[in-house]
Amino acid sequence: MLFSIEGLVLSKEKVGEIDLLVETLTPKGKVWAIAKGAQKSKRRFVNLLEDFNLLTLHLRRNFKGTLPILEKADLLFIPESLWEDLEKYVFFSYLGEVLSKVSFKGLEVEYFNFIKDWIKFLDKEPKITLWHKVFFEWQMLGFLGWSPQVEGCVKCGYQPKRIFYFSVRDGGVLCYRCKEENAFRLTLEQVEVLKIFSKMSKKPKFLKEPMKKNRLSSEVLMILNKISERFFQYFLVFDVISLKMVKETLGMEVVS
Repeated sequence: MLFSIEGLVLSKEKVGEIDLLVETLTPKGKVWAIAKGAQKSKRRFVNLLEDFNLLTLHLRRNFKGTLPILEKADLLFIPESLWEDLEKYVFFSYLGEVLSKVSFKGLEVEYFNFIKDWIKFLDKEPKITLWHKVFFEWQMLGFLGWSPQVEGCVKCGYQPKRIFYFSVRDGGVLCYRCKEENAFRLTLEQVEVLKIFSKMSKKPKFLKEPMKKNRLSSEVLMILNKISERFFQYFLVFDVISLKMVKETLGMEVVS
């Protein structure tokens, strides 16, 4: 039985001497398929199965319990700047590693559309910055249900007015009375920025709105990066190998 679905290539690996196992992100979640003869194909799959290519996948359901067969694919979009810019290549490697390892149930269509729009947006961006990293991580935290609580103290519900602390382990803002040893201090400005980020649109084109409206300093942006990165490190069950390379390539300080 043949069926077609839109898919974004996340990874591929050799199977035997001629086939490829292709991992794709689709509106129905992750789909793994076998591309028969793809290692040696000169016609069906030439340059189609590169990472982050957006394709229409034409699949054939196989016997029960086995992976579908990728009969052919039509190219819908290719992020050309990925292969021309070292910083983008490294950043895309980071995106690919996270997307390949993270999965969840629910919101598959919204999640797929966000990633698809995000890849197209990045392809047009002249330069990758800390903003892009923070925006991606913050949105991923939202999809995974790990968004920090910033409206009030996560322990007692009190809404601080001047003195704020933040705990990654507890998942958000703490008041003065509930602060713990490992919590770090936030300013009112930083908390307001966190509130904006927690409510901002998932459309990449709105990425720079908080910075334009609030004239955010690099210090505030570093706080956002610190929080999103620490959340990733705390909740993910795997190490993101490409993270260090991303930060070194983009000249970012490694969060510890």
